[in-house]
Amino acid sequence: GRTLWGMMVRDDMLALNLLASRPEVDPGRIAAMGVSMGSTRTWWLAALDDRIKVAVCIACLTRYQNLIAQGSVNAHGIYYYVPNLLKEGIDAESIVGLIAPRPLLTLTGDRDTGSPAEGVRIVNTFAEHLYRCCGRPENFRGLLYPDVGHAYTPAMWDETLHWLEEHL
Repeated sequence: GRTLWGMMVRDDMLALNLLASRPEVDPGRIAAMGVSMGSTRTWWLAALDDRIKVAVCIACLTRYQNLIAQGSVNAHGIYYYVPNLLKEGIDAESIVGLIAPRPLLTLTGDRDTGSPAEGVRIVNTFAEHLYRCCGRPENFRGLLYPDVGHAYTPAMWDETLHWLEEHL
């Protein structure tokens, strides 16, 4: 069957096909970034398509299990959930792991109800370990901003620009 989320990610892949086909685009320097749902679309797209050379995800990167445990399932729409993912033993860190060793920056507020901080910490710890195993620890950075909710702050913007300058 089809899922709404699968169709959205497929649309992003089709948009990437068009972008990569343009003569003015350097296919070796394509980055993806997004905030909120755009963040989730970014980490799924980067996981599934290695033409994304650098990814920046702002908010919306936590474990599904932590989202459920916190009672924040309604912080996201139906698009966010992939049927049977957890039944198969797959959570966000498994998907994010597919991005390694390409550069990935994650920026999340610790007060973001749609991204429980404990789940963010688990994803970040997993990614740090995986990137070390790949011999590319410098290609992952996960920041959890204290007393920040579901926001994209000036400090996060500065971190984003620095990351893109460094890795593109």
